[in-house]
Amino acid sequence: MSVVAAKSEPRAAELFSSPYSGEERRGEPASDPGPSRLGGPWRSAGVLRQLGLLPRFVDQVIDRVRSSHGDTPPPSLREEFSLVRAALASFWRAAPRPDGQAPIIHVFVGPPGSGKTTALCKWLAKSVLAQGRSARVWRLDGRGANFPGLLNFHAEALGVPLEREWQPNPAGFELGFVDLPGLDPHDTLALAQLRSITGAQIHLVLNAAYDVSVQLAQARLFSALPVNDLIFTHLDEEPHPAKLWNILLGTNCTIRFLAGGQNIPGDFFTATADFLIPRQIGR
Repeated sequence: MSVVAAKSEPRAAELFSSPYSGEERRGEPASDPGPSRLGGPWRSAGVLRQLGLLPRFVDQVIDRVRSSHGDTPPPSLREEFSLVRAALASFWRAAPRPDGQAPIIHVFVGPPGSGKTTALCKWLAKSVLAQGRSARVWRLDGRGANFPGLLNFHAEALGVPLEREWQPNPAGFELGFVDLPGLDPHDTLALAQLRSITGAQIHLVLNAAYDVSVQLAQARLFSALPVNDLIFTHLDEEPHPAKLWNILLGTNCTIRFLAGGQNIPGDFFTATADFLIPRQIGR
């Protein structure tokens, strides 16, 4: 089996580093990263807290608003929300794109049950059906077997070759997709196998409906890998997707795609700041 070590692709350790507590940097779950002023007179701070932002990150957003507007909130709640929207958008980091060299290999990693295979199938179907691109798929084993199922079915339906062993320097297609079983980021053998696929884009897949403390802990556990960006799944099960701002504010990572449901291709779209900024803010 294997996965990738993206060229000089960034900063795995930096990618998930946090400007906050040492406990967070060690990846230990924490339901609350520390004390908060909760915005003082800024009423929007309470809205952000209700929508899932941890108190310290609420303060971080309000501090950015204060730095440009001043300490006193505007009298209009609509105007206040408009300032908060702009502050949130200023924290957004666009996911880096490949340099255009073909073929591009996409590798999906993450904890068991995060929705890696479903996300892969959604991306594969959109690439083949909507964009008319040629593709190739690898279903690789880890410590345990990666059993056939959803990926085999959709690869066959789309007419996409599926292989069980990685061969260096594959060619003859535009996009490659590598499916792996749930990965233990402390498994040194698995990491060595991962790095045998060079030049790939590694996407960490996490469940959007999990508790924020679990998401932060999982993200930092996978910082040993040269991860390029995040894909969040199960968005249909999360009533407050705004809580994903905790990941953006608490780490240096980027979110590339959001996915929901089991239908393929189904909901699978590029993450944007506008989507993750709560609709209540600005109304």
